[in-house]
Amino acid sequence: MRLLVLGAGEVGQAFAKAVRLFHGFSDVTIADLSQEAAARAASLCGAQGMKVDIEDAAALEAILRRHDIVVSTIGPASRFAVPLLRRVIAAGCHFVDVTDDPLPTLDMLALDAAAGAAGVTAIIGCGASPGISNLLAVHATSQLERTDRLLTFWGSHGEEKESLGNGVTAALRHWVEQISMPIPVWRDGGIVSARPLDRVEVDYPGIGRVSTRLVGHPEAVTLPRKYPSLQECLNVMNFSGYVHAALDRAARDVRTNGLTIDQAAARLAASLDERRGRFRPGDAMSYVYHGVSDALRGKKWLPPLGAVAEGWRGRKRMVVGAALNGTIPGGTGFLTALPAVIAADMIVTRMIKRSGVATPEQLIDPEAFFFALWPFLVDGQGASLSTDAAAIAVTTAPLSPPDRQSRITAARA
Repeated sequence: MRLLVLGAGEVGQAFAKAVRLFHGFSDVTIADLSQEAAARAASLCGAQGMKVDIEDAAALEAILRRHDIVVSTIGPASRFAVPLLRRVIAAGCHFVDVTDDPLPTLDMLALDAAAGAAGVTAIIGCGASPGISNLLAVHATSQLERTDRLLTFWGSHGEEKESLGNGVTAALRHWVEQISMPIPVWRDGGIVSARPLDRVEVDYPGIGRVSTRLVGHPEAVTLPRKYPSLQECLNVMNFSGYVHAALDRAARDVRTNGLTIDQAAARLAASLDERRGRFRPGDAMSYVYHGVSDALRGKKWLPPLGAVAEGWRGRKRMVVGAALNGTIPGGTGFLTALPAVIAADMIVTRMIKRSGVATPEQLIDPEAFFFALWPFLVDGQGASLSTDAAAIAVTTAPLSPPDRQSRITAARA
């Protein structure tokens, strides 16, 4: 099939590197508003680079008509996601994207009937989180007979020098947006508005209770479509006390101090620039204070990406944790792009046949997905994992039912 990749930024370039390893695509084109960026990404996989403005309806329609499947890495989703999907459906192309904004995700899912009528398969939110996290959640729930509470999570695992401090990026702007305004989550059988950055206690087997922060993400509102009996579904993040304090300040900058998202993101980027040590005096004091505080409290870390399911197995209340059993080298761009490549390959090889708009947990077989993912995993020493069974680490333990209010508490600096 003829593949069109929209966007040649960090994720688009990582997609170009990953797609070389898959052979289901007869022809690959990478398109971007910048001809130079498109050519640079295309050179990574022997593809054709092309300039295109996706807001130019006629130009976009012309290029869509020449392809069978489209992968989108562009943002912001609030501006581009729904109009782009409408045009892709009209052109009859299959579609994969990495959208991580909950509200556009729900709007895109509303186009399910239109895509089904056109015979189009569209898998949305198929990156690391959402994407891998959704399928880890499916694997965790499969260990239970009934699931009441489901959480997906991501964080630094204490290695923030490798994951933060890259300047003002689209991802950082999105992060500020999702912590500075009410977010949708699933509670008591429906979608409700919640306050971001509230503390959420996560019981992870083998690790114990970990204090995390609530953040807006699609998993919290898409996973209940597969598991409507859930009483609660949330997405949380797990970083150091210093990062959480910096996020608190960024949220206040927007909500209270009148800064724009871009201005708050710039201040946050400066606060997180620990790799170069360019701290403002107040940030340096906060960094030392929270570092000492985390150490004295014996801060616990969740895996960098995973899911926790709480529920019942027979008459026993259980908690199940699922995470990748290893790491995927190449940074967050490659970690985001690789699942999209796998999903696109599954569409073109007919492993996914159902048409319509859906999220990964609705269409993708987790066993097949993690079998495709495991060759990219390495262990802590950089050695490749050797069996598909090693792709997922699952841990299970009995769960004592603590009072709900003790597990979700307001967090304010």
